[in-house]
Amino acid sequence: MQIILTQKVDKLGRRGEVKTVKEGYFRNYLLPKGLAFAVTPKRLKWAEAEMEKIVKEKEELVKEASKYKEQLDALTLTFEEKTTDKDTLYGSIGEKELIAALEEQAKMKIDKKQLKLAEPIKKIGTHDVKVALADGVEASVKVEVKAKE
Repeated sequence: MQIILTQKVDKLGRRGEVKTVKEGYFRNYLLPKGLAFAVTPKRLKWAEAEMEKIVKEKEELVKEASKYKEQLDALTLTFEEKTTDKDTLYGSIGEKELIAALEEQAKMKIDKKQLKLAEPIKKIGTHDVKVALADGVEASVKVEVKAKE
């Protein structure tokens, strides 16, 4: 059965996309929650217009993200932390600390889902942290960790 999504559905698609699903899934889950409706010629035109609108919004978002990318690529965040004899931190620098520093120094609101930090930073030195700004636009922020004297 062909349907048009009215909003993003995990593992299925985004708003305005035309998808083929089983009738029971549509009737029992998508339709009662208002997540989709059946395809008709009028609704198909709406979906095409919606997709064009989404493409334009994505293009503008990528342009804006490119400006922020340049700013973040040039940024270096510096942290001074207590360390052990082996140059490891007593604590760690995680997502919360990085987000706070980015908001303070770059004046940008970053969501923790945008940070690509595999594990918290626990060693002295320079580390690269990736920040996903938009689809296909990823900035690299340098994080410098120094020992507190």
